This record gives sequence, structure tokens and C-alpha cells, in this order.
Amino acid sequence: MSTLGFQLYDEGGRARVEQLQWRLAQRLLAAGNDVILENGFWSREERDSYRAVAQSLGCETRLHYLDVPVEELQRRIIARNRDAPADAAVDPNDLLAWSKMFEPPTTDELAVGHGTAPP
Repeated sequence: MSTLGFQLYDEGGRARVEQLQWRLAQRLLAAGNDVILENGFWSREERDSYRAVAQSLGCETRLHYLDVPVEELQRRIIARNRDAPADAAVDPNDLLAWSKMFEPPTTDELAVGHGTAPP
């Protein structure tokens, strides 16, 4: 992370990277390419916003959600941290706080073609 000029918990740095990725993704979508984004998409509002832009570009969207218990995520973070550089380690206890901010997708969001442009 330090090679990009910010630390893992630098919200501003993360936001700049995600904005750059989204701008590039929109260019790729407009050119007819498929794009996969993995930003976390923690809130319904954020997911709806991205879907609306994709729809305005005439693109279909699909949301993939893996419902993994926090305890399993913590186990995986601990294992990952063993080999991660110090500036990329995640505090497993942060997952508890983060999980309380997460809005799981609804059944209608997970339906194939949700928010898609008409054919």
C-alpha cells in the first residue's frame, strides 16, 4: 500500500483509488467491455448509485454476494496477516465494527438483471 502513497486505513487514499477505478470502468463499459468491481459496496445507496450509472451506459449489472460469518472472516484475516507486509495488515477486531455498518443486499438486488437497461 505504501507504494501507492497511502496506508491501508487511509480513507482518502482508498477513495481516490476507487474513484480512479470507477472512471476507468465507465470508459471500458462505454466501449462495450465487461467490468468487475470489488469495492465492498457496503450500502444499498452505493450499490444503487453504481447500478444507475451502468444502466445509463446501457449496461447490465449483476451483484455477487458471499455471505460469510464474521468469525470466518476474522480467521482468514489472521491467516492473511501472517504473510502481509506490515502496512497491509488488517486488525481482525475491526471486522466486528465494520460488520455493523454493512447493509447486506436484498433478494431483489441479487436477482439476475436487477437494475439493467431494457433490451
